[in-house]
Amino acid sequence: MKYFKKSIAIAILYFALVYWQTAYSQVIENYEGTPINMTVLKGGSTDLSTLTVISNPFKTGINTSNTICYLLRDKDGIPDVGFSANKTVDFTINKFIHIKVFKTRITTVKFKVEDGLGGILEMTSTNPQTKVNQWEDLVFDFSSVTGNYTKISFMPDFIDPVGLSADTNVYFDDIILNNNPNPSNFIDELFQNSYLLYKGIRMSNGVYLDALALNGAGPKPAAIAANGIGLMSLCIADAMYIKTGDAVNWQPTANQVIATTQKFIDFKNDGKINGAGMFPRYFRWDNGSQDGSWSYEYSTIDNAIFAMGLHMCKNHFATNATIVSNVTILLSAMDYTKAIYPTQIAMILDQSGNNGTAFTIPFNEYMLVAWLAKNTNAANPGYAKSQTFWNTYFANPSTAPISRPNYFGYVTLSDGGYLSSFIPQFCYYFVNIFKNDANYMSYFTNWLNADKLYAINDGAPNTYEWGLGAGEIPGGGYSADKINDNPNKIVSPHIIAGFSPIYSNAKSDLLSLYNNGNGASIYSLPTNTAKKVLWRYKRNDTAARAFYIQAIDYSTMLFGLASLPENLGVNWFSNYNWPLDLPALSADDFSSKSDNITVYPNPFDDKIIISFKEKTSAEIHIFDVSGKQILKTKINNLTETINLPKQLQSGLYILELKTNFETFRIKIVKK
Repeated sequence: MKYFKKSIAIAILYFALVYWQTAYSQVIENYEGTPINMTVLKGGSTDLSTLTVISNPFKTGINTSNTICYLLRDKDGIPDVGFSANKTVDFTINKFIHIKVFKTRITTVKFKVEDGLGGILEMTSTNPQTKVNQWEDLVFDFSSVTGNYTKISFMPDFIDPVGLSADTNVYFDDIILNNNPNPSNFIDELFQNSYLLYKGIRMSNGVYLDALALNGAGPKPAAIAANGIGLMSLCIADAMYIKTGDAVNWQPTANQVIATTQKFIDFKNDGKINGAGMFPRYFRWDNGSQDGSWSYEYSTIDNAIFAMGLHMCKNHFATNATIVSNVTILLSAMDYTKAIYPTQIAMILDQSGNNGTAFTIPFNEYMLVAWLAKNTNAANPGYAKSQTFWNTYFANPSTAPISRPNYFGYVTLSDGGYLSSFIPQFCYYFVNIFKNDANYMSYFTNWLNADKLYAINDGAPNTYEWGLGAGEIPGGGYSADKINDNPNKIVSPHIIAGFSPIYSNAKSDLLSLYNNGNGASIYSLPTNTAKKVLWRYKRNDTAARAFYIQAIDYSTMLFGLASLPENLGVNWFSNYNWPLDLPALSADDFSSKSDNITVYPNPFDDKIIISFKEKTSAEIHIFDVSGKQILKTKINNLTETINLPKQLQSGLYILELKTNFETFRIKIVKK
């Protein structure tokens, strides 16, 4: 048991078990390479239906791929026109077929599998077609089968009688098997494209630029805060890949994290840090030196965001020894207690790291700096002052000596006047205690309501046009808008997304702004103009365009969409932004497998099944990430079903199983 206490302390760091149960998607056909050999399902010599792989004529909505499959449906063809093909599909783990279709009429869509354990099974899509002349993702549920099926058939326009007076066109694409029962939609596209935005500012050595340049604007330098967000984006992409098995839109990213952290170790070893272990705010991406006239000052909040990106990588990739080592090297040099003064926080530290040159008082985003200082090692000379500072200004927001602006009954926190809404959002996503404190969350809700009310009072014609955020001003310049200070009447969609964990209408507001890809807030990614994101626009001049999307300001769009329940959920950030001090994971802490024991499904809904090769008596313990025992029982059968409490929150748990011969310990995940 000596390793178990340590493993419980770090268990929160490992979201999905990299184990045999992990589900990876199977791309059955995406028509981007040599297509499978498809036999047209048609009704004889008079049926002139054909199949052709063509360039995508409708690069819109959820399908912006280059090539698709085109079905010319003969008006006199059979009801189940389509194709059949010899293609092995493995339903052992993944159970849902997804296919994108584009049609001119609404009809039934079917998918059939043959030559498997269950014989022939034909399914109608679980979500009936609802759109015409738009791409729509249709899903087919094959959870009743398992194993390999070696023949597939697709009928995208089933209707009997056919009822056509002329030939018609049907288009389809991306036949993918995964474990996601939900159809893809514009919100999925925005989430995926938000990650692509960060890929677009990642340079060849793993360093991230400050912003994505648009409309022919010149590149920005690298920025330390952008690299913190970039690292978090890699954690999100990896977690989504593990959860969905979607290798088309997400990816395993451990090697990219290693590349980025190693480059900053190189910068550190080359003397690019100050005495507090902090990097310059802006720098050249290739060598870390000053880039022209861009500020080379040591910003404490920018470095704190970088540090939080490091912590989240260390937590999410806790079993990767190289990542843990690289992150530890960088974090061990950083000392945020040097930013703490008796009543202020240093915004800028000098080269020595000992002297502040600009200061702020609580409350604002510098809560993160104070949080990192508060959680320093007790042996640090600045530990005592950091505890006093935290306890005075942050431990209890209701009694702390800070400003509390009141906007028509909505009381918020501030360092003076009203704040831009990105400030509490950064605190929500980065500072673990914020989300877990009822008082802070009450203020967080007030920020949301005050932001929305101000938009109405400021003349917003639609309820979805709100969001007091920061970033490039459409037409040029930069602003951090706030209540009573939004002269350009800017709408910041990333603020709407950032409040999604507490705002149930966030998705509908974002979809209204998206407006099927035609909204005023639509910006195309330079690397692929068919890929679109939401960014700032002026209500009174919707034609004005921004020249940059700042990595740090846009981040709450990515964070908010990641927090949706169908993605990583509201607890993902609080699971991985804590703890801040973590020993490396020992290989002895957990069993990777057992020849005698199988535990499934993992992730689970409300029960798990434990199977033994032979009848065995065993004692079962299940713990949450704090070490609290959730369940204790004994089993004596070959196979035993363990029902977990229905009120368990989504997240990570530890299952420990003891027999007379071994102790088996794994991480299990509640969906």
